[in-house]
Amino acid sequence: MFDDKLDEPPKLVFTFDDGDSSIYDVAFQLMKDYGFRGTNFINSETMGQPNKMTWEQIREMELLYSWETGCHTLKHENLAQMSIEEAIANIKKDKHNLEEQGLCPVSFALPKGQAPNNLYPTLQDLFQNVRGSSDFAMYNPINRFALGYLPYQSNWDADLIKARILRGIANNEDLIIIGFHRFNSVEDIYHDSCTTQTFREILDFVQSRDLEVIPLRCAF
Repeated sequence: MFDDKLDEPPKLVFTFDDGDSSIYDVAFQLMKDYGFRGTNFINSETMGQPNKMTWEQIREMELLYSWETGCHTLKHENLAQMSIEEAIANIKKDKHNLEEQGLCPVSFALPKGQAPNNLYPTLQDLFQNVRGSSDFAMYNPINRFALGYLPYQSNWDADLIKARILRGIANNEDLIIIGFHRFNSVEDIYHDSCTTQTFREILDFVQSRDLEVIPLRCAF
């Protein structure tokens, strides 16, 4: 008996962390051209600050173009360095801030991929999905509270991302998450900036393989 799963490509999710304004200016505009949708993980108390997206832009992406907006703490705090009470208050306030903007946050990304174990009951109560910061193969049934991803690093070429996607296809993975933080940064102090050219090459490749890029909330 043949396994129908062999004919099914992995679900592909692109996430965009921290709300840098270049996500709207570059990634969002290009993704529209390809008919792709992504997931923003934003720090709600930094929106509207210099070099950050505005709430108007965030609402446009979700409410008009069906992107997803997920939580990422108020100011990118390291939850592992906070008391459990402080961490819970931070996460709840972050989620509330998004809901006040008319958004529907169902996913959470751990800053630096770290959180104490006793925080997970709260995360599971508040969210449907929790993404970490390590890349590993994901197969059904996928643990939605321990999702992996590959974060793009500065000076990578598109071939590295293509190779990761091809490996996932070859290994019959069910979900691949690729993450980006900012685009065309002149002073890349975070070492995670992608160029427009590289991002377009990645999108061209994904389209050529007849793959779809969907928000994380649509992957399950």
